[in-house]
Amino acid sequence: MVVVPASTPARLSPGRHHIALLFDWDGTVANSQQVNFESLRAALRDVHLDLEKSWFDARTGVSTREMVRMIADLARAEVDVDAVAAARDRAYLERVGQVGEVRFVVDLLRAERTRRGTALATGGGAETVLPTVDALGLRPLFDVIVTRNDVARGKPAPDIFLRAADLLQAEPSRCLVYEDSDEGLEAAAAAGMDAIDVRPLRAFGDRRDA
Repeated sequence: MVVVPASTPARLSPGRHHIALLFDWDGTVANSQQVNFESLRAALRDVHLDLEKSWFDARTGVSTREMVRMIADLARAEVDVDAVAAARDRAYLERVGQVGEVRFVVDLLRAERTRRGTALATGGGAETVLPTVDALGLRPLFDVIVTRNDVARGKPAPDIFLRAADLLQAEPSRCLVYEDSDEGLEAAAAAGMDAIDVRPLRAFGDRRDA
């Protein structure tokens, strides 16, 4: 399994042997990090728990429910995980119009759409992911969509990526994953897939926009 850091848009290009491209959602295709943070912070504040941005940013590949459990454990607090997650989802959907595209990744997705199989493979829940996909008009770019709702285990387990590969009828060794988190890259490795880490592109974008 090979991990390539995408320091420029050209580094996003798949190899000839890759017949399927699997895209994480938050932070990879969707520029949703700030909205996700604000929504979860608001939901946790209602149960008197704090959320630090640096802690949240380091765990972008973790699902909402799993993150709430981690925060509750750290605080040694008892919380209704489902209720907090539902409050977070409501807060997120109120802000969904603030979510944008990760431009370089979406450009690559559009360019490759007719050449290879494409999947959205996200640890996010369908309740918020699908409305955001539709709000951005990106659903036609994906052959299949797999969310946390569709598998038994979230990232860093490989289940989401393996499910997407199965739906695309592609061997894992011929799949390329696009990710922006350590948990996602770990999941790709466990699935036996090559991966591209899109995080360096954020710095590239900052230089271009300066």
